[in-house]
Amino acid sequence: MGFDGTEASPQTLGALAALRPAGLILFARNIVSVEACAALVARLRAACEDGLPLLVAVDQEGGRVARLRRGAVELPSAMALAACDDEDLCERVGLALARDVRRAGATVDFAPVLDVASDPRNTVIGTRAFGDDPKHVARLGSALARGLERGGVVAVAKHFPGHGATAVDSHHALPVVTAGAAQLRSRDLAPFAYAVEHGIRAIMTAHVAVPALDPDGCPATLSRRLLTDVLRGELAFGGVCVTDCLEMGAIASTIGSERAAVEALRAGADLLIVSHSLTLAARIAQAIADAVHEGSLSLARLEEAAARVEALARWTATPCPLPKADPGVGREAARRALTMARGSLPHWPPASRVAVVSLTDRALECGAADAQEEGGSLAQALRTMGVEAEELRGADRLETVDAQARVALVVSRAQHDHARLEAAQAVLARRPDALLVAVREPYDVVLLPAARDAVCTFGDERVSLTALAEAIVSGAQPAGKMPVLLAVAE
Repeated sequence: MGFDGTEASPQTLGALAALRPAGLILFARNIVSVEACAALVARLRAACEDGLPLLVAVDQEGGRVARLRRGAVELPSAMALAACDDEDLCERVGLALARDVRRAGATVDFAPVLDVASDPRNTVIGTRAFGDDPKHVARLGSALARGLERGGVVAVAKHFPGHGATAVDSHHALPVVTAGAAQLRSRDLAPFAYAVEHGIRAIMTAHVAVPALDPDGCPATLSRRLLTDVLRGELAFGGVCVTDCLEMGAIASTIGSERAAVEALRAGADLLIVSHSLTLAARIAQAIADAVHEGSLSLARLEEAAARVEALARWTATPCPLPKADPGVGREAARRALTMARGSLPHWPPASRVAVVSLTDRALECGAADAQEEGGSLAQALRTMGVEAEELRGADRLETVDAQARVALVVSRAQHDHARLEAAQAVLARRPDALLVAVREPYDVVLLPAARDAVCTFGDERVSLTALAEAIVSGAQPAGKMPVLLAVAE
């Protein structure tokens, strides 16, 4: 269950004590810093624990999805790690994640993402995926999971049976994966099969319909064919099956959260997530109890689920040394992830004059001047290294830039925003010598062929843009490997 606020109010503590949840899920709305989070979790444990350790979970993937920020090591995205193509590095990242998760008082990390990035239109997964090669996703994702569990944190592979082949976000509606059964098994299911073979303890479901494996078309979270026949049967998974949040649109706006909870348990899920509303969580608990009393949900199925969850909770209480700090792992990964899609990286030494045109989510939503507070800023990173860098919000001020100044065009997700794409094309029409920097998914470089030099960072966080600035100033050429085929869906 999740709740609002950075403090545990008497009302929250009372509600949690009455509901006796198996665990809690923390979001950015609960976290001021790693240290403050640990104090909050201690108060929650005191109120909620009753014999068994409370599972305390957080989405700490690295890149954009990182609930722990202040006091935590900054790590690049999974796609950035894939560009490094180094299992040992992924394991070190997993250890670094485990250290911060445990320092915050949590014991479960909803990572790694094992979705295969097969649809360039996908906006919900994107750089959270390790790439479009199932073998690479399996190998690198399992290495990150290995690091997490070596560090004493439960790794939860997600989102089974795969959310990478959709253009619909399950937070809002129900996506349908239209691939055939053979392709699903060789592509989407393969990383999960690999993770099961290598001992993954928990797997999270996706709210996606997969007609080739379940012709009824219900979300995988509610599908007995997928959770029992495929996950338990074909893949021989014996760990905890966790649902994605039952408040997401694919569930709440279709079958409804209360009924879905019962259906998920009946299908084979063991642990349900209700991320926001304690009131809804109470209604769901009552719906489950009613279903057992009415005979539509067997007590044996409930006991089986509870036994798996209890075993996982006891594992979290096993003594494990806190991993040693590895403060440089994020910078190393971000540096090694830099990948040239075209041309070469220019060398702009200190005292160079650079205009950075920012056409990114952060720059356009909050303004270029605030982008540094929200995340990364290439202009700011260059300035700290002695470059005279000016940041321009949008393309309209480019005509004021001295012709002798260098230009960097920083773009994110232009393929999803026609106005942004047109603005980027206008910049390149005026300055084809501009360095194109694709800071999210790399597909934008296909839509902007006028750029002679194009580099991909696979993230717009500070750690990734600082790594790029260091490479530009030093003259070092990136050595990353492109983790996806560069194409844009029609």
